[in-house]
Amino acid sequence: MKRTTVSERALVLAPRGRDAALASAMLAEAHLDTAICPSLPHLVTELDQGAALVVVTEEAIATADLSALSAWLGTQEEWSDLPFILLTNRGGGLERNPAAARHLEILGNVTFLERPFHPTTLISIVRSAVRARRRQYDARARLIALQDSEARYRTLFENIEVGFCIIDLIFDEAGHPVDYRFVEANPAFEQQAGFRPDGRRIREIVPAHEQHWFDFYGNIATTGVPGRLEQGSAALARWWDVHAFRIGDPASRRVAVLFNDITARRNVELRLQELNETLEAQVAARSAERDRLWNLSQDMFARADYSGMMSAVSPAWTWVLGWTTEDLLSRGYATFMHPEDEPSTLAAIEAMAHTGQPTRFENRIATRDGDWKWIGWTVAPEPDGVNFIAVGRDLSHAKAREAELETAQEALRQSQKMEAMGSLTGGVAHDFNNLLTPIVGSLDLLHRKGLGSPREQRLVDGALQSAERARTLVQRLLAFARRQPLQATAVDIRNLVEGMLDLIGSTLGPTITLVLEAAPGLPLAKADANQLEMALLNLAVNARDAMPDGGTLTIGVTHESVRDPRPGLSRGHYIRISVRDTGIGMDEQTRARAVEPFFSTKGIGKGTGLGLSMVHGLAAQLGGTLTIDSEVGKGTAIALWLRVGNNLPEVEQRSTPAVEHHHALGTALLVDDEELVRMSTAHMLSEFGYDVAEAASGEAALQMIRDGLNPDLLVTDHLMPGMTGAHLVEAVQAIRPSLPVLIVSGYAETEGIDPAVPRITKPFRSSELAEMLREILR
Repeated sequence: MKRTTVSERALVLAPRGRDAALASAMLAEAHLDTAICPSLPHLVTELDQGAALVVVTEEAIATADLSALSAWLGTQEEWSDLPFILLTNRGGGLERNPAAARHLEILGNVTFLERPFHPTTLISIVRSAVRARRRQYDARARLIALQDSEARYRTLFENIEVGFCIIDLIFDEAGHPVDYRFVEANPAFEQQAGFRPDGRRIREIVPAHEQHWFDFYGNIATTGVPGRLEQGSAALARWWDVHAFRIGDPASRRVAVLFNDITARRNVELRLQELNETLEAQVAARSAERDRLWNLSQDMFARADYSGMMSAVSPAWTWVLGWTTEDLLSRGYATFMHPEDEPSTLAAIEAMAHTGQPTRFENRIATRDGDWKWIGWTVAPEPDGVNFIAVGRDLSHAKAREAELETAQEALRQSQKMEAMGSLTGGVAHDFNNLLTPIVGSLDLLHRKGLGSPREQRLVDGALQSAERARTLVQRLLAFARRQPLQATAVDIRNLVEGMLDLIGSTLGPTITLVLEAAPGLPLAKADANQLEMALLNLAVNARDAMPDGGTLTIGVTHESVRDPRPGLSRGHYIRISVRDTGIGMDEQTRARAVEPFFSTKGIGKGTGLGLSMVHGLAAQLGGTLTIDSEVGKGTAIALWLRVGNNLPEVEQRSTPAVEHHHALGTALLVDDEELVRMSTAHMLSEFGYDVAEAASGEAALQMIRDGLNPDLLVTDHLMPGMTGAHLVEAVQAIRPSLPVLIVSGYAETEGIDPAVPRITKPFRSSELAEMLREILR
């Protein structure tokens, strides 16, 4: 039967004789709806369609299988108890008919009616059954309503955001409420209350729960009068809006509670109350603070409208940009914007007007002196929809720091590139020195011997000059790679430059005027005089090539003090050497690459591209830097910054002595893995009067000494396969501590070399080797 079916028809099951027709006719005369069922299965089917009662004869079910009917009766809903009227034969009651008990057990709600019976009796019993069935229908309606109510309650219980719980009050012996237990709580309870009840007593959860809560709920539980209050709990640090009422049996003292967490609202109210108490004083203080901020802040404040005019500006506008208040308020704010920034700025303001949301942007604003400044803006609309407030901050220093950072990063990249190139170049220069050493030595020997005809001597001199130029080129490579040994001393730069004026003048030629600008009494500078002379001469040559039609070259020497660190320059005192020409100048791209190794604008075969790289490397090696200021058509100024070096020893000027020939000076042990270098050096040592013992490695030399060789001098290369020269010196000095030693190097590598050990750099001439040995043996 459907959940809402209401049927008052009577089903009749009397398959034998005329009982079915008679019963149906009697019920029809009483205006009762009747349906005759020819069989028991048909009856079960009709029951599914609804019925108020069933009239069945005893013989219809006496021997029938009642399992289907019993099953249907067993699945009746709790409100349903279908009435049966069983027509029995005379004497077929319970007291004399054993089958009647079985029928009663199966049918349940059954009335026995013996035949024959009067029609009025049947109709009376049927009507009583119909009334009983109607009461069942009413019960069903009430049950459905209750179930719907329960479903609505449960849906509300589970989904409302309001906290809800049911509690049982607990009283002491004196009848005072002292605790309560949570019976039920909805999902929103934990969010609103800040804890989970889980059927516990409140004293278990919050031992310090305030008594006023127990009094409030206790009064409701005992009187039944609902209550409402806004109250806080110090123990839980919360406030609630609570509505409570008694439910169920009054004796159960059960209370239902609806509540909302109003802590945030209460805090706001308390804060508002505090503010209201001192409102006038605070308004005055805030007004004064606003005025101070407006008048004293370095940020620029403005009130403007969307039509393009400003109505108020702070004094910072004048401090930052130079404009007066009258200037600013009399012109549209767009007229102060850089033309490139105006469209994007106005678009941002228009978008803010539509969205009502604050925005940020940067633009360039004109200064009164004709310059531009970067300003960072924060702009917020006012509620009136007409005006907005703008706060601008001068970004000049921030932009400058960004530029400095970018410069530093570029310098780092350049430094890393130069370091990589330096390593490569230094290695190449080392190999060139090994190649030049026998060449220079041999040509020097031929030059000093004066062998051959005058023409052959000229060829030797030319070859020696070319070798010396190659030697100079290698020195430039080493200077660029920062592997050229520097003799840093205190140098009088003015005297050094004055001593070079004739050389520089002859290099420049007659079409270029040379000017020296140097004040007397300048401090001494930290420099290697020889390397510095080479650097200045190189700068002069570059300047000459930049003035093909002649011009003026000015060499300036000044004393500078650096207080704020700059790229390449720390704080301190410097001697600044500037070389300024009036030549063609450089564009920005050329200037950016000027100190790159092998970069040249002179064309193929007209320059090595190492000049400025060498000068830059020299300056960095001496703790200074190189700066370039140039513009196309306006010449170039290159400045070499050298640290003041008053505490260093002053450079000594010495002449190179002529080679002296000696005899029987003893035995010199010569060690070098390069056979040609070893042969050239051995010849020089022989000229000096030494018997030369040669070894191609450090291990071989050490073994010769251990085998009995007793040399008077050890001359060894440093970088060799296996044992280095420095390691050989250590091993030999462990055996012969007083043995004079000299290390020969392709460049000034110092790693692993004792600074006290004498060194000479390849390539060298016989006179240079003789001078070095004279110092060692002195």
